[in-house]
Amino acid sequence: MAYTEDSDVKIFDPSKKDDSPNDVMSYVEGMAHHRQNGNVDKAKELGVEMALAIYDEDQSSKLSDEIFLSAEIFPQLCALMLFSTEAAFNYYLPSPQLSAIAINAFHEVMSRSNLPVYDEIMAGPEFSFYFLSVRKGGEHTAEDIGKVFAMLCKHKDDQKFIDEGTRLYLMTLNEIQQKITDMKFEN
Repeated sequence: MAYTEDSDVKIFDPSKKDDSPNDVMSYVEGMAHHRQNGNVDKAKELGVEMALAIYDEDQSSKLSDEIFLSAEIFPQLCALMLFSTEAAFNYYLPSPQLSAIAINAFHEVMSRSNLPVYDEIMAGPEFSFYFLSVRKGGEHTAEDIGKVFAMLCKHKDDQKFIDEGTRLYLMTLNEIQQKITDMKFEN
C-alpha cells in the first residue's frame, strides 16, 4: 500500500465549531419564544396544509394547458411545486427555525401521501437546479426558475414552458405569503 500525502485533509475538531455558546443560547431562546407564542404550531399547520393542498387539490385548475399534466411533464411540475413551497417557507416565515419546522411537517405529509413521484423527486437533481437559480438571485429569479422548469421538461427555450414555470413559482410564493400573513405569525 502506497503512502499518500494527507496534509490537505481537514479533520473535524469539535473545539473549533462555529456555534458559540451565545449562538446556541440565542437559538434556544428563539425556539422557546416561538413555542410560547404559538408560532411553532402555526408553522407545523402551514406545512401540513400545503402538503395536503398539493396532494389533494386538482392541480389542473392552476395550469394554463393540460400538456403540463402529461406523464413526461407531471414529475417536473411536482418538483417545481415542492421547491416553490420550500422557497416560500424560507422567504416569508419570520425565522429559520419556523421555516425548518414547516418544511419538515410538509415533507412528513408528502412522504406518506403516496404521490407516485415524491421519492423520485427527492432523490433527483431538480432541487439543485432550482436552488442554483435562487442562489444566483437578482430581479430575474422567477424567470430563471421558469427556464430551469423548461429545461427539466426537455423543452429548453420553449417560451410556453418558461412562462408556465415562472407563473407557477410566483403563484406558489404569493399563495403561501398570503397564508403566512393570514396566520399572523409573531416576530
